[in-house]
Amino acid sequence: MKAGEFVFLCEERALAELGAPPPELTRKLMWTTLQYRYPNPAIHFELQPQPSRSVVELGLHFESDPEVNDLAAATIAAAAGEIIPVLGPDWELEVWTASWRRLHRTFRFEALTARLSEEVGEALAAALRNLSPIIRESGFVHLQPQPVAAPRRARRR
Repeated sequence: MKAGEFVFLCEERALAELGAPPPELTRKLMWTTLQYRYPNPAIHFELQPQPSRSVVELGLHFESDPEVNDLAAATIAAAAGEIIPVLGPDWELEVWTASWRRLHRTFRFEALTARLSEEVGEALAAALRNLSPIIRESGFVHLQPQPVAAPRRARRR
């Protein structure tokens, strides 16, 4: 199965369980990457099959300002005791880059299959259902990333 078809099957399965994504989220599809974004689009759920690596990544990404990302990660960490038993032990809160954070899990595969799309779709539904209330109540999803000023160039004389 091609990655694009796989993404649609995963989403179809998740929405069959949920009925609809949480209302504060907007959907964005970029090639074979599906995102459900909060008002601050740097905070989003992401589903991305990567056939070249034989892995599907699913997670809640915090790609905003370092302060917002750290607040988000701390909020998730504080709720880990109630989240991980529901989502499963394969989920990991990770310092992804120097400033980005994510709660994610991976699914290894030999081939993208309908059965795998059901498993990933169910995990997406569980993440949306169980993480969205925590994120919504925290309020940080409405904090917009601060623009970064371009470095000033030295003038030649």
